[in-house]
Amino acid sequence: MADFPSLSFFEQLVARMASRPEDYRKMGPVDLTLVVRLLHPDGRAELYSLAFDGFECIASQPATLADVRTRHAVVIEGEFEHWREMIANIRQHGAADLSHTLNYLTLPDWPFRLVAIDDDEGQLDIDRFYRYQTNLQAFFDEAGELATRATAAVARESACAAR
Repeated sequence: MADFPSLSFFEQLVARMASRPEDYRKMGPVDLTLVVRLLHPDGRAELYSLAFDGFECIASQPATLADVRTRHAVVIEGEFEHWREMIANIRQHGAADLSHTLNYLTLPDWPFRLVAIDDDEGQLDIDRFYRYQTNLQAFFDEAGELATRATAAVARESACAAR
């Protein structure tokens, strides 16, 4: 079972992506570091960095904002409950329904918000997120095949382990 959020959860998505190279090749290459930032009710933030290069995710790791000052990095942040709801929706339907896609959840800047890391190319990096959103959605939709448990207790344990 994959606990969400956890490094193990994201590593399982990476493994599922790697097992389907032709599906991702059809969508085109990705050049982006996506930083998932979960905001917990107690004020803590939990971050995971996902480095995409070409047709694969080449690295996934717990992160801090200081760690992710890499080329083409963008943060997607939202409250834990909204992340949990998105993952539960993916699990229920096998893929996100239209009101739970990354595109739908970020366009109005709520419940998810995109934040650029690089001051010089920040808007270009956010534009990259939207250019690659089909690939990124397919990556998160891999959770549809994972047995996943998402609770506040799991989030607290995972945050402690990520520090």
